[in-house]
Amino acid sequence: MNKRMFVTINDYQRIIGMIEIAAMQTKIPEAIDRLLTNLKCARMLPQENISGDIITMNSSALLTELSSEKEVEITVTYPQEADNILKRISVFSPIGIALLGSKVGDIVSWKVPSGIGQFRIDKVTYQPEAVGDYHL
Repeated sequence: MNKRMFVTINDYQRIIGMIEIAAMQTKIPEAIDRLLTNLKCARMLPQENISGDIITMNSSALLTELSSEKEVEITVTYPQEADNILKRISVFSPIGIALLGSKVGDIVSWKVPSGIGQFRIDKVTYQPEAVGDYHL
């Protein structure tokens, strides 16, 4: 299920920089290696050209778990801003990797306690680029 990822040039540069710094200190976990592979194949766009229905860094999205129809809103953040209680998920986590670059209507999946959860992206409720918050 490898779809083409869309990412802003700024997000790409910041994430690659963080991965490179981490790689100097330790072996990169498999999940981050997968994110790196996704990014290398990604279509990079200037911030002002990214579609408002694509999950970028610091975007919030409303998801529906397909098996339970339960809705959850998740924000994809940089690792230092992650907070599970606030549903702020690190881009380096399996959830963050699945969501970054995905768009409304996509089905994304990741490991949940009961196996593999499948989630439909119903709406991007906040995207920094859509409202001109280019500094995030």
